[in-house]
Amino acid sequence: MSSISYAFRNTVATVALFAAGLVSTSAFATQANIKSMSFDTQSVNTTLHVVSSDKQKWDRLKSGTIQFWGHMKIDTRWPGYVQQVGVSLGVCGPSQCGAFPPIWSASPVSRDYDHQENFSFDPSIMALSSNADIASVPYGDQIIAKCNQHLQPDGPTKSYSFTHTFHATFSALTDKALDMHNAATEVTGGSWPYPIYESHYAEHGSFDVQVVCDPVVKPAAQDIAVDFGEFETKNVKLFLTTYRSNQPGSTPGTVCPALKVTSRAQANKAGPVSMRIWRQKDNGPITSEFKQVWASFDAGKNGYFATYEKWENVGATAYFQYKTEIVGNGPFEPFDGWKDITVHCTGAGGGGFTDGPQADPDNPPAKADWQGEVTVSDSAGSRKLCPRKGQVAFEASRDAPGALHYRIGCSNGAFFTGTAVAFNEGGVFKASAAHDLSISRTRSIQCTLQEIKPNGSIATIDMDAEDFTCIRRTVEPKVDDLVSSTRPDFGKPRLPPVVVDPGRKCLPSQSLLRGKCVDRPLVAACKSTEKLVDGLCIGVSIHCLPGYHQLGLKCVKNAVIAGKCRRDEQRVNGECVRKPSIIIDCKRGYHLVGKACVRDAIITTGCRPTEMTVRGHCVPRPASKTLGLQKLKQGRGQSFLPGQARSRLQVN
Repeated sequence: MSSISYAFRNTVATVALFAAGLVSTSAFATQANIKSMSFDTQSVNTTLHVVSSDKQKWDRLKSGTIQFWGHMKIDTRWPGYVQQVGVSLGVCGPSQCGAFPPIWSASPVSRDYDHQENFSFDPSIMALSSNADIASVPYGDQIIAKCNQHLQPDGPTKSYSFTHTFHATFSALTDKALDMHNAATEVTGGSWPYPIYESHYAEHGSFDVQVVCDPVVKPAAQDIAVDFGEFETKNVKLFLTTYRSNQPGSTPGTVCPALKVTSRAQANKAGPVSMRIWRQKDNGPITSEFKQVWASFDAGKNGYFATYEKWENVGATAYFQYKTEIVGNGPFEPFDGWKDITVHCTGAGGGGFTDGPQADPDNPPAKADWQGEVTVSDSAGSRKLCPRKGQVAFEASRDAPGALHYRIGCSNGAFFTGTAVAFNEGGVFKASAAHDLSISRTRSIQCTLQEIKPNGSIATIDMDAEDFTCIRRTVEPKVDDLVSSTRPDFGKPRLPPVVVDPGRKCLPSQSLLRGKCVDRPLVAACKSTEKLVDGLCIGVSIHCLPGYHQLGLKCVKNAVIAGKCRRDEQRVNGECVRKPSIIIDCKRGYHLVGKACVRDAIITTGCRPTEMTVRGHCVPRPASKTLGLQKLKQGRGQSFLPGQARSRLQVN
């Protein structure tokens, strides 16, 4: 055994136990009777990654932390008590969990046991089967086999994710003791958590874990030596698109279109992206689901994107609302706010639900007939030279043929208009176009795609932004830029042209001005952004990295403005992190109300007329002495029975 537990009790209890033939060590523990035992488990948002060591197939579980929540409870019958408890991975029965991977253990030594715990374990405890050995739990083999079912022709180059169900067993070792006063426990040998080799009772629970099969990433040749920094998600977009189909509705004779929900996130390099998609149908409850997808390089969009698509089963005309947010460690993760769409069904049971009320019913904003995405991308690889070309491109779709009359306005002054003809692609009509941008300096450019309707109204379809960085300029900024040249002012007199003698040279303390050498003015001091060269103050421009600004001739880190954390978060080392969940365990006879333990209400039962209440119980009343004869003295001292006395008084 990896652990030995000894229970020490007072002398009187020890004598009583030996007299009864009861031994307190775990090796000879006497099984106690129990009233009830339960093990309730719930899943926690954790992810298990599967990697490839030989780049040929998935074969290894990546180290990390798997979590789940559990509530353990045992109610024993006197004189029983709970000596040891433990939680193991897998399904095992009493006295069988010693060979299973241990997750948690404790020695309560108490009459009853009621405890809640946030369990966590490393995937390394799930050993994989080999030619010489079979794993005690099959979860590792099952997960790797499911990943390898989605291998590509060139190996594990495409990500795949799914949800896997795990099982856990709560086992308990019990014993009997007449007196629990001054009882103590000592655990020696082994390490924590120690397996429970001997147990009398066992209960099981299950929880789900998100599994991601990480692909082998093959970056583009020009980006092999480029360090993109720490992985981060730049932005996320949500698209709601309906497609014509013959999908039947919930009522016979009703036909509903198909609704496609697309969440697309952009990252700075390949890696996993965690999303949470919120949903509400009509006025029903707001629900959410957690998904993790892999961001890979998209040559068409010239960037790294992660996309999750979901199809809604619409049975009647309904109003949907969706929101997508990125789940990460930062307090200000990107998100795309609530977007709504009404799916109109036709036929007998189509329904008559309409959109929610507009902000201004007399002048509602124009709504686009097209759904699509605009992308601003950079053509630079590892060398951020300026000037260079950028690109703004879009792709829009709808379920009806026609042409998209669009305009694109960008924050750098670029403006494009045109007409894109839609082509039929399996019942969906898609239109696309692209335009070049000229990048001459470090800046952020945002572009907006809008639809020009036949009545002249403008409806916004999508927006996107991109940060462009210039490391070094090769030519003057105005070359190949969108900024127009300065128009001459005809109101000012023009000076005659000056012909400079190319062979003429001036002294270091002089400058050539209109063909003559003129003494330079004395400079007492230069500005913080200038330096003195040959008697002249020459301006110095320093390109600072993102997060820094120029101060004099140095790059200084920008001041960090600490934002206010949310109510369910707290600031740790300058960052907002989620507060740990607080679990309050009330004693027996109390229940939890809010964050306080309140005594349970005592329900009393009325007693019979022949009973009385003593210490909360109904007991018979004590017998009272009855008189057989009641003497009533009247007048001459005569004695009458009670009935005779009443009749005598009536006669008189």
